[in-house]
Amino acid sequence: MGRLLMVEDDEMLRAAIREVFTLKGYRVAEADCGEGFMSQVEKQDFDLVLLDLNLPDEDGLVLLRRARARSDVPVFVVSARADKESRLTALELGADDYVTKPFDVRELELRIRNFLSRQKRRNNGAEHGGNRIRFGNWTLLPDQWSLQDANGQQLVLTRGELDVLMALVKAEGNALSREKLADVLARNINGSNPETVTVLVYRLRKKLVDESRDNPVIVTVPGVGYRIGAEVFYGD
Repeated sequence: MGRLLMVEDDEMLRAAIREVFTLKGYRVAEADCGEGFMSQVEKQDFDLVLLDLNLPDEDGLVLLRRARARSDVPVFVVSARADKESRLTALELGADDYVTKPFDVRELELRIRNFLSRQKRRNNGAEHGGNRIRFGNWTLLPDQWSLQDANGQQLVLTRGELDVLMALVKAEGNALSREKLADVLARNINGSNPETVTVLVYRLRKKLVDESRDNPVIVTVPGVGYRIGAEVFYGD
């Protein structure tokens, strides 16, 4: 099914997750602290990381920032922190999902199974070129979860970033409210809300570094939401 790294200091919870995921065919590696997490990420490739935030030697958000600086491995934050600020910060730092404890381990397995299935389709699409959607100086490759600039350089998108950008592109210049975009995100990300949308738009704008103030790629429509500020073309 996939190779997972579980970063969790609660031994009983690790055992419960390990049992369910191993029975489903996953290979599960474990770490109970931040040092163990960074050591394993640097030495091995994983399909997904389950990251607790309250670790004995380091805050999980710091670890997420460090991991994102050197790897694009998908990260599901699994934490008892239920506050909005922690969730939004994790998403801003590049987490692909945020799961609040307590949770149903079987439901978590289903979410991860669906996520990895989409990842597999993405990789298969990359081998065959994928669909192309052009707007401004950018090309969106949905099957590859990436953006390509005018020089051919590719930028990897998280699932949330891709979902928001796809929704805006499909609207072809029509404005979408933050609530509507939050509904789109809710299909794949736990606890999505308008604040989550704001964070993801901020992250997208940082990646669309060549946008100008006079002609931005993502336009804020006051009192409404956001729209794509460039004409959209499909295909090569």
